[in-house]
Amino acid sequence: MATRENRLRKQPCSLYNSCVRFVARNLKRYKHAEFLDRIPPMIKNSIILNVTRAQKGFHDDELLGMLLNRQLTRINLSSSTITDETLLALAGQCPNLKSLILTQGEYRFTGTGLAAVVQSFPLLEQLSVKECDLVDDAFVADLAHNCPQLDLLDLESCAHVTDASAEAIKPLQLTKLNLSRTKISDEFLSAIAHERCGGTLEDLNVGYCKISGAGLGKLPWETIKYIGFEGCEVDDLEFIGMNKNLKYIQWTIAN
Repeated sequence: MATRENRLRKQPCSLYNSCVRFVARNLKRYKHAEFLDRIPPMIKNSIILNVTRAQKGFHDDELLGMLLNRQLTRINLSSSTITDETLLALAGQCPNLKSLILTQGEYRFTGTGLAAVVQSFPLLEQLSVKECDLVDDAFVADLAHNCPQLDLLDLESCAHVTDASAEAIKPLQLTKLNLSRTKISDEFLSAIAHERCGGTLEDLNVGYCKISGAGLGKLPWETIKYIGFEGCEVDDLEFIGMNKNLKYIQWTIAN
């Protein structure tokens, strides 16, 4: 006999979700329809979520611009085409944005669009940008100054991020930091170890950077739960000590 949970699982989705999916799937048809602008923010945000998750993202800045609104707090553009117009529209219409994921998007923006991200989202808590040549130490400094509530910062493979970024990152209360495949070294870890950031980090990835066991040993290991240093010159794990909170290590054992 089927349980109540199983019966609920088999039930069709709600009319609301079906309508959202239909509009998201056929969004181009409504590009010049006046009603799109009049849709309530909650429904607009549901359409945005469906397009970014199930419809392979946005590739038309005008369509996205018609859906953006002040109530939008999170957007993942990792499957979208991202231009200056995309970022400037977000900056102008979404002042309450808290999470912006650009990782693996098709980057067509310039420094102008990226500067808008830094200057327009004082409530930003999460930012992910991957393999972007425009992201450098100056960008990190501006980001840290304008977005003091950052909790997650993912700059994987941004090759122009170096040890100089430590000065800007030190005062942030980051819990998650991914700087794998950047140009940081042990000097970066030493610089943040006894600062505010060093004491709040729970998830750190410095894989394929110039990091050694000596640099990792500088960190206050009491708070770290997840650590990645794959591809680094680390021979043993003595520096971890008796950390009882550690749950996951990603590590390449040196030959």
